[in-house]
Amino acid sequence: MELRHANHCVYKIRYHMVFCVNYRKKLLLDIELVNFLKNVCFEISERYCFEFDAIGSDGDHVHLFVGAEPKY
Repeated sequence: MELRHANHCVYKIRYHMVFCVNYRKKLLLDIELVNFLKNVCFEISERYCFEFDAIGSDGDHVHLFVGAEPKY
């Protein structure tokens, strides 16, 4: 991870987010759903200047490792 530069600051922020499926159902075992989720995250990263370092699913939850500017 390298230092990033914004207008008035230098930062190295990484967020680890975990999103669970309702009632922990095993809905994310289908590879097409996981690829759709990755495409949505890619579109979000283009629009809002996020950097998704890693996206993974474990069947009933999704792990996102995200870098973002301090304004978010």
